[in-house]
Amino acid sequence: MKKTYPKRVNPEPMITRFEEIFKSVGMKKPMFRNLLFVMIAIGVAKTFRINEIASRLPVGVAREKSKQKRFLRLLETPLPIDALKAAWFVSVLRWFFKDAGDHLYLLIDETDLIAGWKALVVAIPFRHRAIPVFWFIYSDAQIRAGIYKSHNEIIRYFCGYVHQTVLGAMSQPPCPVLVFDRGFARAQYVIKFLKDRDIAFVMRVPRHVGIMLDGSTKKLDDLKGGWYPHILYQVHQQIPLGLYILRDDAFKDPMYLISNRLCGHQIHHCYKRRMQIEHGFRDIKSCFGFGELVLKKPTQARLDVLWLAACLSYGLLFMSYEKVASTHWQKAHNSNNRKTFSVITIIKRVLTDLWNQHFLLSFFTEIHTSGDPLSQTLGTD
Repeated sequence: MKKTYPKRVNPEPMITRFEEIFKSVGMKKPMFRNLLFVMIAIGVAKTFRINEIASRLPVGVAREKSKQKRFLRLLETPLPIDALKAAWFVSVLRWFFKDAGDHLYLLIDETDLIAGWKALVVAIPFRHRAIPVFWFIYSDAQIRAGIYKSHNEIIRYFCGYVHQTVLGAMSQPPCPVLVFDRGFARAQYVIKFLKDRDIAFVMRVPRHVGIMLDGSTKKLDDLKGGWYPHILYQVHQQIPLGLYILRDDAFKDPMYLISNRLCGHQIHHCYKRRMQIEHGFRDIKSCFGFGELVLKKPTQARLDVLWLAACLSYGLLFMSYEKVASTHWQKAHNSNNRKTFSVITIIKRVLTDLWNQHFLLSFFTEIHTSGDPLSQTLGTD
């Protein structure tokens, strides 16, 4: 089959979207530009190793060691991480609002990074994947040291922030629904918090939990499949919720799903999207290579920058090239109407093979065949 690749990949969609999202942050021009260069380098690099990303930076430095030193120096530069994350979150939310309908599904899960660091992430489902829109990086060592009171406190803070951000992003947003797996099913510390704050959610719960139904104690395993609109979840806490049980031969284990807002099969329709955040984590770690990251100094400051860069690159590529990838580029990978590769995998492969940094010249007059924009001082306006 003849490949339907472009002769070159135009950087304009990614650059334009980046500028629209982050111009309000107020970064100085060199820092703004350098962050964009890193997004581009990650997008076109074959792995997430420091030397590979540095080699793909659109700068005119001949020696690879010099590029690495400059990239590492950039990692030590204080960036307005919180402002960048907030701008990204709100911008992506507004991008999705027009197609959200009555409910905006927000998938929440955790993933391991490196050296004991973890990220609590919220992502929006998109094209059978999920775009990370906000996250919180922490470690168990920080909890043991008393920096945070508990893991439950982190989850409560995170969910409260996500919910308020969605409500404040637009005057009439769709109802945000947080979607959780069984790992978050803690009646006293998480479920009760969501119920009391009137934060809409759907959560899968473990099968061994006891509930109150029609005035008597029941085990979830003893109930038939279907919709139970009025239960008291967990015998001690007795939280009023709806329960949907899915028993199907296609599933190895029954699904026990609870919600304070959705009803009946709508709960399962919402929850089945949850796996998309797992696919997104896999893409960032495998396709984008974050899982191969090696740092001699795995500090939180460095992880903050690198995870931000990975999520932004993943999301920007997805949002900028999804249409052309799904209509044209995919024909070179998925033949005979058989889908072999996901849209984001195709985008990454095409950009890695066909991106030419010299096409950036029309957008950045500072880029020349000789000279290194990363070597300019970050304090210059």
